[in-house]
Amino acid sequence: MSVIQNQDWHHSGSACCSPFSTCCLTWWCPCISYGRTHHRVRNNNDMSGYSTCNLSCVGYTGLACLGLSFILPMIQRGDIRAKYHLQGNGCKDCLCACCCAPCDLQQQDKESQYRENEKTRLVADQPGKNGQMNYQQQGAQYPGPQYPQGQY
Repeated sequence: MSVIQNQDWHHSGSACCSPFSTCCLTWWCPCISYGRTHHRVRNNNDMSGYSTCNLSCVGYTGLACLGLSFILPMIQRGDIRAKYHLQGNGCKDCLCACCCAPCDLQQQDKESQYRENEKTRLVADQPGKNGQMNYQQQGAQYPGPQYPQGQY
């Protein structure tokens, strides 16, 4: 049985101002950022069928109206850690989701995008994937051994 090493997060939670468009989206419409990340993680980066208004976004908004908006990002952070074998634990997930939800959501969005793109790149860069195995044409008949003339 192999033990999977927990990796560091590629994106820091404190680097939440870059890119600026994601920063603005996460601060002003966190439900959209949560829904986009949720869709990306669940569908292995396949964004076809994604809509900005989806059930994940509605669920986030509903919990936010009750003052419980940290619950879904906390659960999603644990799912991301498990899927990509990242360091952390449930306590850290809760702290990140409660203390600075927009920074946490942005980190999750960037990390999931990075990890899914890495998986796609690794599959595309497999050795021999682009080339084909070519066989040299062989003659229809086996010519037999070749002897110099006059020697039998």
